[in-house]
Amino acid sequence: MKDKVIEFPKLAEERARKLRAEVERLSRLPPVEWMFYLPDVATKHAVDAGELKKMVEATIAATEKQRREDKAEHREVVRLDERARRETRRVDTEREKKEKEKRREREKELRAIAKLPRLAHAASLSKLAERLGEDVDALRTQLEFFVSAEDDGVIAEVEPWPEPVALAELLDEALAMISRYVVIHDESARIAIVLWVALAWVHEIAVHSPILEFTSADAGEGKSTLCGVLSHITPRGDVSTELTGPALYRFVDQVKPTLIIDDADRLLSRRPDLVHIVNAGWTRGVKIRRQVNGVTRWFDPFCPKIISGKDLYLPSATKTRCITVKLLPKLKSEEVVDFDYVDDENFVTLRRKFARFAADSAVALRDARPEIADLNNRAKMNWRLQVAIADLAGEKWPEAARVAASTIGRDREEPSEGKRLLAAVRLLFVRHGRWLLSNEIGGRLAELDDEWANFRGKSRAINKWEVAVLLKPYGIEPSVIHARGREVADRGYDGEKPPVAKAFRYYLPDLPGGRTHVSHESTKKSKSKPRRKSTTRKKK
Repeated sequence: MKDKVIEFPKLAEERARKLRAEVERLSRLPPVEWMFYLPDVATKHAVDAGELKKMVEATIAATEKQRREDKAEHREVVRLDERARRETRRVDTEREKKEKEKRREREKELRAIAKLPRLAHAASLSKLAERLGEDVDALRTQLEFFVSAEDDGVIAEVEPWPEPVALAELLDEALAMISRYVVIHDESARIAIVLWVALAWVHEIAVHSPILEFTSADAGEGKSTLCGVLSHITPRGDVSTELTGPALYRFVDQVKPTLIIDDADRLLSRRPDLVHIVNAGWTRGVKIRRQVNGVTRWFDPFCPKIISGKDLYLPSATKTRCITVKLLPKLKSEEVVDFDYVDDENFVTLRRKFARFAADSAVALRDARPEIADLNNRAKMNWRLQVAIADLAGEKWPEAARVAASTIGRDREEPSEGKRLLAAVRLLFVRHGRWLLSNEIGGRLAELDDEWANFRGKSRAINKWEVAVLLKPYGIEPSVIHARGREVADRGYDGEKPPVAKAFRYYLPDLPGGRTHVSHESTKKSKSKPRRKSTTRKKK
């Protein structure tokens, strides 16, 4: 009895829940349908049909009200989102407007500073950077652009020549223009300069950017004049002196000039950071990472470069990236026109024709792989695009370009100190046989050449420790050897050991004279030499 009394409210609650579910179901049906089902549902749940109808209508009304409220809320959200977007656009527009005004103000100020004497540039830039809240190095880079534009107007973009140009004739015209102002006695150098100018105009397709180096034995031999002439026939030519590292890579990244560094005497030795930037700028895609106002920026130093100077110091790694032109003094019988560093119609015409050449030929030159014999890999990389341009020009240019590449490229292939020592050691093996003792090698090298007799200007012969240091990178090291019946083993070099022959084979493949491996016959001959016997007795 107690159990039935306890369960009764649960049954009533369950019936109420089922009734609510049925009412909600009916409210979702069309009016005709729920009115049709209404009597059966009222009977099933034991409720009055009128009361059930009121419940269904109330549920329908509540649902409609909720739908209207949701729709109104959605409209409000959409309205607020649209207001936020309009506000964002307004803020962005205001920011762009302010940035544009700030940029115009900055350019106006920089143009004004560019017209001032150069001695006043540094102080004016510092004040401008403080007022605008910008980096002074970035402003200095931009100032170089306006200074160059103020000086000669060459920075402006070039309108291409309206008609196709004959490349061979264009190269001849450029060569005649250069020869009008500067005497270049070496024909290979003349060809190299003109082809390099053409390369500068299609530089965007280059993989490697050879550096054009001008040097001479003395001052007044036309280097600065040549730099000035080339600044007028190259794209965005800019002559700069005493560059700093930040100014260099910022300026190159922004302007993409033909960078001409004149009076670079000892510049790279005083500013080693410039060496790394110049070397990095030889290969496309090698960029410099710097923090600018807390933001990481990548600067691209890849552009055509000319370096000129009398007492020009370039590290060996930079030298191999150069096409070097050595200028000679002009004879009295040789006449040229004085160069006034003023742009004229002749220069404008040349630039427009080169611009047309670049537009018409860049695609064809991009995939060119010309044959260039007798040069090492880096020299071939320096000359590949110039030779491709010469092949495209035809007439005399393909042969002249290869002669220039062979002449200048081979001049650039100067063996290192270590390779020169390796060649000398190979000659000693050929002359004296299989073994070279450490205690004797310095004296024997001194007999071969003054370079080893007066090693590095120290007024003494190279010693065994210096020999060991220079030979170690080639895999050649002194070891204990037993030679010529000695009772006491000495340290020295064995010419029949694999590292020696391997070094000779790979580092001196084309050296005339001598052999890469020492025969037993030459060893026997060397044993009978009086000097070797005398040395042996002294050693004991």
